[in-house]
Formats: sequence, structure tokens, C-alpha cells
Amino acid sequence: MRVERPMKKDRKVWLIGLVAALLLLAFAVMMYCEWRGSFSETVYACRKMLWAMPVFAVLIGLAHYSEAKDAGAKEYVKQVFCGKANSGGRKVYLDYARILAAVMVILTHACSMQVDEDAAPWRINLLLVCVGVGLVCNPLYVMLSGALLLGKEKEESLGKFYFRRFVKVAVPMLVYYVIFLCLSGGISLIPPQNIKEGALLILAGASGIVPHYWLIYTLLSLYITAPFLRVMVRNLNDGQITALFYLILAQEVIATYCPLLGIQTGFIWNLAAWEGIFILGYIITNRRTKLIERTVLILGGISVIILSAVMILDYTSKDYVCNKAPTMVLFAGAVLILLSKLEAKYKIKGKFDVLIQVLAKYSYAIILVHWCGLFVVTWGKIGLQPLRFGCIGGIALTVLVAFLVCFVLGFLADNTIVLVVQKGMEAIGKISSGIKKSIGKKEN
Repeated sequence: MRVERPMKKDRKVWLIGLVAALLLLAFAVMMYCEWRGSFSETVYACRKMLWAMPVFAVLIGLAHYSEAKDAGAKEYVKQVFCGKANSGGRKVYLDYARILAAVMVILTHACSMQVDEDAAPWRINLLLVCVGVGLVCNPLYVMLSGALLLGKEKEESLGKFYFRRFVKVAVPMLVYYVIFLCLSGGISLIPPQNIKEGALLILAGASGIVPHYWLIYTLLSLYITAPFLRVMVRNLNDGQITALFYLILAQEVIATYCPLLGIQTGFIWNLAAWEGIFILGYIITNRRTKLIERTVLILGGISVIILSAVMILDYTSKDYVCNKAPTMVLFAGAVLILLSKLEAKYKIKGKFDVLIQVLAKYSYAIILVHWCGLFVVTWGKIGLQPLRFGCIGGIALTVLVAFLVCFVLGFLADNTIVLVVQKGMEAIGKISSGIKKSIGKKEN
């Protein structure tokens, strides 16, 4: 007992220090984002958040205390930044793909806002190409989800699968949505106002303050059927997997280009949707053959050229080459294959391992917060835009700074408010599980 008490005391001390550091950084970021010209006016504008900070401090401390468990200070700080230790079979190139998807979503949204500006033709064309290339983020993220969920080796019950996705994916989205609704004045938590309207808006899906959330709602919809799709695809032999791959591509071609040619069909091409791309992510990362690999790499390279040409020549036709279009799907698949080959050839694991783990862990948060980080902070506060600094420099600086800003915002939110809500949901889950077990024992 004498040995354990000092350890527990030390643990409380460094946890208090961690929470204090997070709140201090959060206060600094809040003051910067809400700056009204003077310290006193800014404090007054943020008074509701400042009043709530003592309560947040206690809740955040309890959440981190629960998350840390028996970890030491150094071990837990590493966990906060890099996540929990993973097994040796981890595919590092998927982390690279996650980070790339986050960069691409910032690139496409940053450039798309200035394609109608009065600038030199070459600059507008460069912006248009960046918009098109950046849109690879959508199929890439869906493919990554398919690769990770359909390729999971670990067996888990349906209840556990859905609960984990709810806590890890749905809860952060809901928390960020509520934060943005509060910041935009749509709802108020202190005092409660327009809560019902806010809940209905969240239920309805993406809105003007978070237009990019359509992708998150799409992913959550795919997660509902993922356990059943996983059973199906894992029981297909290699020949059937190859046939399924080409069937999905064929349906995408028919569904995308037949209407363009004026050909109407009465069939429902159910695989020419995000579900098909979700399955392709599993096939390309886990079950691809040499034939599939060559097909994706060759057609993916051609697709980038076609994509760029269409974006420059006829921007209004981008739906025929972006998102669910075969060109963009093949482009995303080629990216995954190239990253896997780079990992195998150059042994990229270990050289930037810690940095990659940190950025990959917060890539989801970056996507959730990037609309605010890009347009409110990077554009509004810092003043960076793609058409500045010779366009090329403007694009690079805008994307880089926005990515770093979004990382800071995501890091703070994930380790404060999001963590508190996640731990609350986990506690409710444990309580309900305990009640079920006790009821089961009584019945037996």
C-alpha cells in the first residue's frame, strides 16, 4: 500500500497538469478565434464558455483519468498524441492514405471557392485541376473504411461493432455539429435554446454550416451493413472477388455514362453507389490480384489526365469524372496501390512513424473541423488564400496552414469535449451491459 499511494498521487498531479495545459491552450485558441479588438471585449463575448470552464475542467479530468487507467505519464502522453499501441500487422500505408485524404479535402474546398475569381487563365486552370484532384478524398475515405472494416480479422458481436462505431465515429461528428451550431447562433446550450430545432437539423444531415458532413453520414450508413458485407466478401474465392471487382466497375460505367449518351435504362445499378466503392476498398487493399492491380494502375493514371482535362474544359461536367464516377474511383484505387508499394519498397515505416501516427489519429478530427479551420481561421483570421503568393505558393501555404490549424482545433476538441462525451457513452454502455447480465443471472 505504501508503494501504491505515491504512484496514485503522482498520477493525479500529471493528469491535472495535462488538463490545465489543454484548457490553457483551448482558452488561447478561443480568444484568438473570437478576438474583438480588446481583451475585455473578447472575454465578455466568451463569458458563457468561461463560466462553464470549471465544470469542463472536472469532466475532462475524470475522462482522462478513466482513459489513462494504469499508464504512466510518458506512456499516456504518447497515447494522447499517437493513440494506443497497435499490433505488428498494421498497414502503415493506410495511415498515409488517411492523412492524404484530409489534405485533399482541404485542397479541394480551398481552391473551389476561388475558381470564379477574376485571375489569369493559368491560375484558374490550376485551381480547377486542384479541385478535381482534391475530390479524390471522397472515394478514398470510403475505400479506407471498406478496407479497415471488411478486412478486420478480429471477430466481434454486432452489438459491440455498432457501439464502437457509434462512440468512435458518430459521437465526434455529433459533438462537432453541436459546437458549430452554437458558434453560428443556431442553438444555445447556456441557457438552452432551439435545442429541438438543432436536433432535427442534425438528424436531417449536412447543412450550410457543415456541408461536408454528407460524407460522414454516408460512412455511418455504410457501417450499418458492414458486418453483413464482411461475411459475404470474406467467403468469396479469388475468382469471385475478381468478378465482383469488374462487375462494380461495369455498373459504375453504365450508371455514369449511359445518361450522358442519352441512353436510358430501367435497371437499378445498386453497386454503382458508395456501397460498391466501399467493397472496392476491401478488394484493392486485401484481395487484389495482379490483373486487378494492373487494371487500376493503368486506368487510374489515364483517369487523372481525363479528370484534369474535363475540369479545365468544362467544369460543369465534373460530376461525370468526380465522386462516384469510374475515373475518380480508379484514381483513388491507384493511390492506395501506389502507397502500398511505396511502403513495401522504401520501408517508410519507422522514418516518420511517430509523426504519421499523430496525424493519422487526428485525421478524422481534421476532416470534421476543416470547414471552420479553413474559412474562419485560415482565410478570415490569418488571411491566406489560394490566389495569393503567385497562386502556387498561395495554394501550398493555404493548405499547409489550414491543415495545421485544423490539427490544433481537432486535437483540442478530441481531448476535451469529445473525450468527455465518449467516456459518458462508454459508462452508459457498461451500466446497461451490467444490468443485462444481472437480469440474465436472475432468469437462470
